[in-house]
Amino acid sequence: MKHLALLPVAACLALGAPAFAAQSGSYPNKPIRLIVPFPPGGGTDLVSRIMQPALIAELGQQVLIDSRGGAQGSLGTAIAATANPDGYTVVIAEIGATAVAPALMSNLSFDIARDFAGISQLIEQPYIMTVHPSVAVKTLADFIKLAQAKPNSMNFGSGNVTAHIAQEAFFQTAKVKLTHIPYRGSGPSVAAAVGGEVQTLFSGPGAAIPQIKAGKLRALAVTTNKRTAQLPDVPTLAESGYKGFAISGWYGLMGPIKMPKEAVTVLNKAVTTVLNGETGKQLRDRGYDPVPTTPAEFDKFMRAEIVRWSKAVKEYNIKPDF
Repeated sequence: MKHLALLPVAACLALGAPAFAAQSGSYPNKPIRLIVPFPPGGGTDLVSRIMQPALIAELGQQVLIDSRGGAQGSLGTAIAATANPDGYTVVIAEIGATAVAPALMSNLSFDIARDFAGISQLIEQPYIMTVHPSVAVKTLADFIKLAQAKPNSMNFGSGNVTAHIAQEAFFQTAKVKLTHIPYRGSGPSVAAAVGGEVQTLFSGPGAAIPQIKAGKLRALAVTTNKRTAQLPDVPTLAESGYKGFAISGWYGLMGPIKMPKEAVTVLNKAVTTVLNGETGKQLRDRGYDPVPTTPAEFDKFMRAEIVRWSKAVKEYNIKPDF
C-alpha cells in the first residue's frame, strides 16, 4: 500500500426549553463537563460550540466546555482518562489524539481501549490543502512543479498529528520536500498560514473555509473521495492525479471506561437527536458531515483506526517532530 487510503471552562447559554427535565436521582442531574483537547479556534472547538446549545436543551443540564489544548490533544484526553467515571466528564475524541498519537508517542498515559468508553462518532471531515496567496500557483500540479524545482524552499504547517502525517505521506508520494512547522492546533496553524509563516498546510474546514472565502488562503485540493459542497470548484487529490490517496478526519465523544451505562445511553441518544436535527444542518454548512453511531460501533471504529494509522506511520517512516 503506497497510497494512504484512510478514510477556561466556558459559560454556557441555555438556549431553548429542555427536551426533558432531569428527574431527581436520574442522569443527568448536574452540569456535564465537556473537555475539548485543542485550543479555541480549531475544528474541535467549533463543532463543540455548535452542538452545545442543542445538547443543553436535549439533556436539561448545562454542558460546560473545558478547553485543554496541548501535546497534540493528548493532554486533554489524558485528563479525561483519569476523571471521575460518573458520566459527568466526557471528552471530544479527535482522530489525531485518539488514533494517530498512539503510533507516534510512546509515553502516552492513556490507552483508548483500556481507559475509554465510546459514546458516539460525531462528524467526518475533509482536509483542505491550501497555500498562501503569495505562492504563485493556481493548481496542485503547479504547486508540485514549484516544490520539485526548489526542494525545502517552502514550509508546511500542521495543527495536529493527523494533518502532519497526511502531508508527510502526500509529499512523499508527490516526491517533494518541504520543511514541517508544527502548531498547537488547527486554529493556530491556519493563522500561521494566513500570516505567511508557512506556505501550505492541510486543515479541516472549520478553520480553513472562512479564510479561503475571504481570499486569505487559496484552496488547491480536498483529501476526501468527493468534493465538499462548500468548495465545489476545488478538486479532490484523486482528480488532481493522485488516485487512491484519500484521508478523512473525524471527531467523536467518549468518557472514562467505567462511566455508567445509563450515562452512555442518555448521551448517545442526545447526540443522535442533535446531529439529526437543525444542528446537523449547521455543521454541514460549515463543511462537516454528521455521522452519529451507536457506542459499540464507535468503539469498534476507534480500534480499527488505531491499527490503520499505526501501519501508515510505519509505512511512511514518519517520526514525531512536535
